[in-house]
Amino acid sequence: MTETPPTTGRTDREFTITRVFDAPRLLVWKAWTEPEQLAHWFGPRGLSTPLSSITTDVRPGGAFELTMVSDEDGTEYPSGGVFVEVVEPERLVFRDRDVDMVVTVTFADLGGKTEMTCHVVGETGGDEAVAGWSSSFDKLVEVLAGDDG
Repeated sequence: MTETPPTTGRTDREFTITRVFDAPRLLVWKAWTEPEQLAHWFGPRGLSTPLSSITTDVRPGGAFELTMVSDEDGTEYPSGGVFVEVVEPERLVFRDRDVDMVVTVTFADLGGKTEMTCHVVGETGGDEAVAGWSSSFDKLVEVLAGDDG
C-alpha cells in the first residue's frame, strides 16, 4: 500500500497533519472508530494501546477511553474525551478530557484512496505532539496495508 508524504502545518496553539492513504474511506473511518482497529495503531512508536483499555461510544456526547502503554517500561498514559461531532464516514470531532484540546479528523473519499486531515487546536503539546501523532499515523499506514505484525 502506498501513501503520499504527509503534510504538516503548525502554530503555537494548533497543528494540522494531512495524509493520503491507499485505502477506502470506510476502512480508514473504522480504523478510528472501532476498538479492535485502534488497538493496532493508536499511539506513537514505542507505545501500545491494549484492546482491553479501549472503550468508544462513537456518537455526539459519547465518551472514549484508552490507555497507551510504554513498550519499554510499562508506564501507562491514560487518555480520553468526548465526541462533539460524528458524521460517518466523513468527520470526527472530539474534545480531550484532560487538556483544553479539540481534534477534528476529516476523511475525504478520493476514489479508493482517502485523504485524512487531523486538525488539533488548544493545548496541543507542541512539537512532541506533532511527532507523536505523525508516528501514530505511520503505524496506521501499516495497519491499512495489512503489515501491522
